[in-house]
Amino acid sequence: MSLARSKFEESSLLNYHDYFLLPDDGKQYQLIEGELFMTPPPGFSHQISVTQLSKILANYLDKNPIGVVICAPYAVVLSDIHVVEPDLVYVSNAKKNLIKERGIFGSPDLVVEVLSKGNKKMDRTRKFKLYAQFKVPRCWIVDPMEKTMEMYELVKEEYQLIAKKQGSEIVKPTLFFGLEFSLKELWV
Repeated sequence: MSLARSKFEESSLLNYHDYFLLPDDGKQYQLIEGELFMTPPPGFSHQISVTQLSKILANYLDKNPIGVVICAPYAVVLSDIHVVEPDLVYVSNAKKNLIKERGIFGSPDLVVEVLSKGNKKMDRTRKFKLYAQFKVPRCWIVDPMEKTMEMYELVKEEYQLIAKKQGSEIVKPTLFFGLEFSLKELWV
């Protein structure tokens, strides 16, 4: 621990090896362009939305074993200096080789960011652009405060909004054939 800390103090540019030396202290750390970011613990509505959406996707995948959904904290290593922890990640069976014990090494099929006061700006700007840069095909942004869900797909090198749902509207994600659920299942 002290050896790792002194190494971090010596260099301002960190990599994924440094990331895995961070303490297991319950905080969420992310590495973007070699810079370390720590986000405060999420609030209750954030956690309820993550839990509910993960249950919906896990139940679907139990009946349709086309991949796996993983909840944070779990590292997604996009490059040596880009390690993030989306709230939910979906990896199809075709990409299961990316999943290792310590993280996903490469671009998953879907990342889901659930917004809270402490992460809203980071998730909507830096991480959103990073996912596009590393060609993550789909990104969903869930906002429990506004009760909205935005679904983006990568077209060329930019995300295009394909659906925005709010309140208790029905969601039918094209990625999961036959799945439909009411957004009200995600809200407190």
